[in-house]
Parts: sequence; structure tokens; C-alpha cells
Amino acid sequence: MDQFRLLCMFSIFYVASVVVGIGYANKVDDAKSWMFYWNSALPKSPLPTKAVQQVLNPAGERSYSGIGKDAVNLTPQDCYRVGTAYAASAEEIIVEPGLTTYFQGNDLQHSGKTVTMRFLKPTSNKAALLPRQVAESIPFSSSKLPEIQTYFRVNPKSGYAEIMKKTIGDCEKPAIKAEDKYCATSLESLIDFMVSKLGKHVQVYSTEAEDESKQEYRIETTGVQSIGDRSVVCHKENYVYGVFYCHKFDDTATKAYMVPLVPADGVTKAKAVAICHIDTTGWNPKHLAFRVLKIKPGNTVPVCHFLHTTSLLWVPM
Repeated sequence: MDQFRLLCMFSIFYVASVVVGIGYANKVDDAKSWMFYWNSALPKSPLPTKAVQQVLNPAGERSYSGIGKDAVNLTPQDCYRVGTAYAASAEEIIVEPGLTTYFQGNDLQHSGKTVTMRFLKPTSNKAALLPRQVAESIPFSSSKLPEIQTYFRVNPKSGYAEIMKKTIGDCEKPAIKAEDKYCATSLESLIDFMVSKLGKHVQVYSTEAEDESKQEYRIETTGVQSIGDRSVVCHKENYVYGVFYCHKFDDTATKAYMVPLVPADGVTKAKAVAICHIDTTGWNPKHLAFRVLKIKPGNTVPVCHFLHTTSLLWVPM
């Protein structure tokens, strides 16, 4: 078992003794809640669904659950997530054996196509998004890592410290060709980034599934729905509070779909968001997707993957 896999397993059971001393909660006007900001920034957009709210998990002005020790109980999904490491080689992407990581775009039209997936609950990552004023008062950079670890009482030699370091490092890596990326540490900054790319009239989608177990699903091709050529995708990261890795590709570079999935028992259905990358010329030529699909970077074969339940897709309405 390799070192990173051990680190992931360790992180699942590790609970740090973290106490966040924030005296801000009782000083904030209740009117400026996350819902108030949503309505003011997105006046023509519907409020997010319950599943989306569970992923966002915004910390209320007077509630800070999901910050500190509640946020460090990392899940297996966090260790095996695909969808952000386009500059990585196959060796750098750790995936759970047996899962369908990538598939070709035409698979969404092939009747009987099956995929093996594990969809955890959206609450599997309990990290809560802080209000902007609080998030901006806490450093978030590799150069400030010792200060951050001291603030959250994290042992610099612990497995969790390594996860924190990786999350910040991923956020600081330069974007690849045709990608515009940003790591949001508050609901306000997440919405601001999305509005700057898509406008104020948007719809938010997430993957929803009834069963967390690893199983084989059949793609119900007759129900596949195209939901956008322009989109912002935000992946929830592993951190002591809510951090979302958001990125947008050029309008001609991706397509998004809602895909109904039916398991072998025909009962515990799922609806998964699929992202198909039309242009992969900017990806690492040694990326896992090319090894799995036996193709090369280019713009002739769309490379697709499903979003996990802790990721969000934003599209203009």
C-alpha cells in the first residue's frame, strides 16, 4: 500500500483537537446571513436545493459547526476525487481500484453502457464555509502554513497537516490552458467568482444518489439531459473549514450533462452530473484519462467524468 493511500486512510479516522477561537459570531447582524447574500447577489436565481445546501454547508453568523474538529474527518472520496488534476500524471492521481474514473463522450448515447461508482452522501465532507470577514482574517497560503497550523492547533508532523499543505498547494498551482481557476474560502467569494463568469441568473446542480456503496450502474441514455456548454465547477476540498476549488474552461472546451444511473437492483437510483472535456490539449500527456481511454490529448474525443456528491456545477439560465 503506497504512502499516500495510507495517508488517506489515516485521515479518515484522524480527529484533531482543534478549537477555533472566533469571537465574531455574536457581532454580526443576522440580516446578513448567507441566504440574504445569495438573494442580493443572485436576485433572479432560485435558492439552492437541499442537496446543494448540504454541500455548501454555510456557517451561520451564530453557528460554527463544521469548523475545527468536525471538519477534519476526511472521507475516502476526498482521497480518490478526480476532476481538478489536469496537469497531473497518472502516477499522481490516486483512485479507488475498480471505479470508473473517465469515459468517452459517446458512451452517454450507447444503450447498456455501465459504470462502477461510489457516491457518498453530500454531508461526507462536513467543512463549513465561513463568512467572508472571518475567512479573510485567517491566512491561506503556503508561506503562512506554520501560522495556520498553530492557529488550528495542528501538529506539523501529522497526517492532517499534510492534507492541509496539499489543499493549499493545489490552490496555488497555475491554471492550465483554457482554464480560469479560483479557490473560494467563503460563500460570498464563491458566489462572486461565479457571477463574474456566468452572471446573476444561474442554476446549481449536484450529483445525488441513494446508496453509498460501490456498485455498477447502467446509464439510462434516454434520460441524459444536456444542461450547459458554459459552466463553473466547484469541488469541495479537504480543509479545516470550507474551501472550494472552482474553475471555468473556455465556452467551447466543456459540456455538462445530467445523467440518470440505474444500479443492478433497479431500485437505488442516482442522478449524476457529468462533465465532458472537448479540448484536452492543455492536459498533461501522461494524465490518467489518456491511459484509461487509450487516447492522446486533443479535441476529437471528449473525455468525461462524473462529479462527486461534494462538487457543484453552476450554469447560466
